[in-house]
Formats: sequence, structure tokens, C-alpha cells
Amino acid sequence: MVKVLTTQVLIIGAGPTGLMAANQLSRFGIDFIIADTKSGPTKESRAIAVTARSLEIYQQMGIVQEAISGGKPITFFNLYSNGKLKGEVKIGEIGKGLSEFSYMLTFEQSKNEELLAYQLVRQGKVIYWNYEFIELKEHKEKIRAVLSHDHEFTEVNAAYLIACDGANSAVRQQLNFSFKGGTYSHKFFVADTVMKWNLAYNRLIIAPGDQNFCAFLPLYSDGGYRVIGTLPKKYFNKEDISFQDIKRIVINTLGLDVEFESVHWFSTYKLHHRGVDHFSDGRVFLAGDSSHIHSPAGGQGMNTGLQDAYNLCWKLALVLQGHAKPTLLNTYNEERLPFAKWLLQFTDRGFNIMTSDKWFVKIFRKYIALNFAKPVLKNPWIRPIIFKVISQIWYSYHSRSLSKSVSGQRLRFKAGDRLPFFSEGNIYPNFTKASFHLLHVDFTPLSVELRAKIIMSFPFPINLVEADLNHSWKKLGVTRELFILVRPDNYIGFISDSLDEIKTRKHLEKHFIYRI
Repeated sequence: MVKVLTTQVLIIGAGPTGLMAANQLSRFGIDFIIADTKSGPTKESRAIAVTARSLEIYQQMGIVQEAISGGKPITFFNLYSNGKLKGEVKIGEIGKGLSEFSYMLTFEQSKNEELLAYQLVRQGKVIYWNYEFIELKEHKEKIRAVLSHDHEFTEVNAAYLIACDGANSAVRQQLNFSFKGGTYSHKFFVADTVMKWNLAYNRLIIAPGDQNFCAFLPLYSDGGYRVIGTLPKKYFNKEDISFQDIKRIVINTLGLDVEFESVHWFSTYKLHHRGVDHFSDGRVFLAGDSSHIHSPAGGQGMNTGLQDAYNLCWKLALVLQGHAKPTLLNTYNEERLPFAKWLLQFTDRGFNIMTSDKWFVKIFRKYIALNFAKPVLKNPWIRPIIFKVISQIWYSYHSRSLSKSVSGQRLRFKAGDRLPFFSEGNIYPNFTKASFHLLHVDFTPLSVELRAKIIMSFPFPINLVEADLNHSWKKLGVTRELFILVRPDNYIGFISDSLDEIKTRKHLEKHFIYRI
């Protein structure tokens, strides 16, 4: 007999993306079932870097301190060639004033999964471990999916499905999504090690060599470092290769005195760069690696999956709660697909420059890129740009259908941007509720009566936040009263000098449901 379960959202895959989706739905009170073929959170470290934008999400969820205490801040980025330092950036400085988390944190995928899973468990939620997705019987009008556990079948009925089941997504394959791209010609290795050297254990080091490429990322444990790189061609077809086989090559590529005391995990693999041309089909949505995979350049993979889930789930929640029209869900593809396409190009180009063995790329890398790295990385204009790109705080949904400004002020931010951050008077702690926020910036707060009227004028619950029109806002071009509608994911949806109910309604009624 087939067991039947009913829920609002079915999530296939309990990696970082799926667990983030479950946590975001939980914040909104949406019922879900999350299932994975694994027996529990990933044991291997796998993806390793958590960027500022992801830490801001964890802050909104109330778990950022757990992530920080369990991770290792990378405070320096070094570029080495033949044992010589070609460039250095103090990461904690280049992000100063741009985010509270002005650094990159090594917080392994396994720890992210443990933290996000624990957050669900302590809320009384269940994760269906050892459940395999078998097939979708229906996905246009509703979701009917079959899962298998201990040779018994379970049918899950849901309104929507989020496929977070990775690069080999069974959901994506069944629905025949395109997944165009290719495979890098190189073979790669990854090793989690304990090592000794004369450098501090707080820096990301990239060392492109003439014949191969290596990168070193600090792990939480003392002396712990993740080492990744290109596998020498003579080992491509060798079976049972170990880190011991390539240890000397790694040391020679870096060009520094290094002693590897132990290796906790070692693996070789091929890297792919592929992406879908649409993030949804019927009531099925793809997120994370199921929709885009790319090189590890810049530590973007896991963070992008977290952002996908973050963008999608508040929209699903408002539709399921009756506050929004189903058309709102189209904006997930509208907003996230362009970023996925850009990311594939960005990581592909960067990775090819570091790893290519073509003669002209070698010349560019050795005599141009590396020699100019030091002055470029010291440039005070370029350093913040590097941080914005790597941390993903630069990306904007400007010009998308959810973003509109009717302000006449010459603002230095736009609708669609991430909420502005100020070092002095950080406003982010005021935006933790699972709802829209209306930010009112002025010298004088709104009256109680006006606040009540404004709150009632919106088609969804909002939380009203007051901010004094201080020096920080003036630097951003705010000279008089301003209203900023902040989405649940802390991106700006609407900007107006006065809360004109007609203009506001004209913008929002495209995707949201007014009851009056």
C-alpha cells in the first residue's frame, strides 16, 4: 500500500540550497516536506566559502554567530608565483563600510548543512533522510511525486516543488530541462589537509604555475587547509591516486616551504560548466546546482544556491498565503536567471586564465596578469569592486518588474538594489521579520494614526521602520522625506518621496492581491 502525504511545498534535496529553502518557508509558516537520498548532512567539507551576502541572510535568520564561531575568517588574499608574493589584499579592509561581514568566511558545506538542519529540527521540523525521488506524476496543475524509502513508496501531493537535488538532478532530467555547457579539459583534485608553513593560517592563497594551478583555503582547525588544483596530466588515467603522489608538485607550484602533516580527505574530479535556460516548468522550480554548475572560482557555487532559495521562497509563501498572484513566481526566473548566466561567464573566464595551458594564456598570466596584480590589488578604487563581486552584494534586480522608483531625488541607490548598509547606525537588525518592511526616512517619525493608515493600505503584511535622515542617508542623495519598500529578502522593491496610494497600488497590483 502506497503511503500518501500532503503538504504545500515539496523540496527534493537537503543540501545547502534545499535546507535554506526549508528554513525560509518555515519563517513564513509554510508547510513543507524536504527529502534527500542521504542519511544526514554531508560529511565531506565540499564547498567551503561563505560570502557577506550569505552571512547577511544568516543574520536575518538569527544564526550568523553560530556560523562565524564555527568558521574561519579569511583576512588576507595572496597571489604567489614561483614562491614570490605577487599581490596581497587585506580582505577585512576592502569590504569595510560595505557590509558588517567585510571578509570571506570558510565555513564548510558540511557545517552549513548541519547548522541549517539543526535550525529546522529545533523548530520541530522533520527532514526525510534516505528518501529517494522516483518520479513526478503531475506537475502542471498540482504536484504528485513518488518517493521511495526502505523499498516502500510514498506519494506526496503538494502545490509546488523545489528541485535542489544537485548537478545530476533527477527532477530536471525527468522534465527535460536544457542543461547546456561543457566540461573543462583538466582534471582536478581537492584535499583537506593539516600543514605547516611560515605564513599565518588566515589567508587564501592562489598559485598559478607554468604547468598547473593550486589554491589554499584555511579551514577551522589549527593548521587546516583545503588544497585544490589541477591534476598533472600524467595522473589523469591513474587509478587509486593519492595526495602523496602529487604532494611534491603542489609544493613546487607554490614555491614555499610547506610540510603536510596529514590528509583527511582527498578526491579527484572533472569540473563542468552548465546552466538551464529557464528556472521553472509548471509548478516545479529549480535552485542551486540543479540549475547551474560552474568552476569554484570565487567561491560562488554554494552561495548562489542559498540566494536562489532566498529569492524564491518568500514569493512562494505570499502566493500560498493568498497575498500574491501566481504571476509573482515568474519573477524568480526573471531575477535569478540573468545572474546565473553572468556567473557562468565570470567563473569560466577567471578559471581559464588561472588554469589554461594554452601558450598565449600562459604568457598573459606570467608576464602581464601576475606582474600587474600587485598595483591592481592595491588600488583603492578596485579593491571595493572586488569585494562587491565576490560577496555578491553588487547584484541588483534593477529594471525588473518588481522594482520601481517614482522619487524625484537624485539617489545613489535604485529600486532593485540590496538595502543600503551603514557602518554607523547599521539598520539591518531592523529587517529580520518574515515580511515586507516599509522604511520611512525623515527628520520626523510618522504619527500613530498615519502609520496605521499606511499599514492598512498594502495588500500584504508590512512592518514599518523609521530612520532618521542623518549624514549617512544624505551621502546617498536623500535630501527630504523618502519611503522605501523593502522586500522580505532585503532588496528594494519601491521608492517614493511620498506614499501616493494610487502610484503604489499601480505598481503592486501587477503581482499582489488587493482585497478592497
